[in-house]
Amino acid sequence: MMLNFLIIVVIIALAAWLGNVLIAMEKMSAQSRARVRGVRDTVGRLEITLSRLQSEEEALLKEIDRTGDEMAVLRQRQMEMQQKLTEAQSRKRPRILILSDRRNPGDKEWLVTVANPQIREVEAGHPLAQEWVLGRDYLVWASGEKEAGTRALRRFSARPGYAVKKVAAAREDLFQTSRPAAS
Repeated sequence: MMLNFLIIVVIIALAAWLGNVLIAMEKMSAQSRARVRGVRDTVGRLEITLSRLQSEEEALLKEIDRTGDEMAVLRQRQMEMQQKLTEAQSRKRPRILILSDRRNPGDKEWLVTVANPQIREVEAGHPLAQEWVLGRDYLVWASGEKEAGTRALRRFSARPGYAVKKVAAAREDLFQTSRPAAS
């Protein structure tokens, strides 16, 4: 009988131990199911986010293509405008500027061409850069050719690169002033 009793106690202890193992397994299984549910929810949110990001990517790629096309068109227009500007700058304008309005009674009119070949290095985009490289004509009143060149040099000497290219007497009276008639 004692042996039966011991067997019954061992069976009860074994059943209690198995019950505890089953409870622990149930807890672990519940935790695993909760983790699986959490992962599924996270995967679902990630799939939704991925889908949204893919649609945004497609929209951005379309925008990039449109912008690229617009940039190509604008670059073409810019090149055309630059070419027109270069052509316009390369044409020498028949324009004479007055260096100074100071004039002595015995002075003659001189056309002095002042050029600056270095201007392209400093301000290549300036609209008058090409004109400065070719030279700009100034009307100068002076008693002689040397004095006309000196006056022009004094006007531009503070800036580097400017030089008198040519000094020539004006062929006609370019700047007529009303002088009192000699009586």
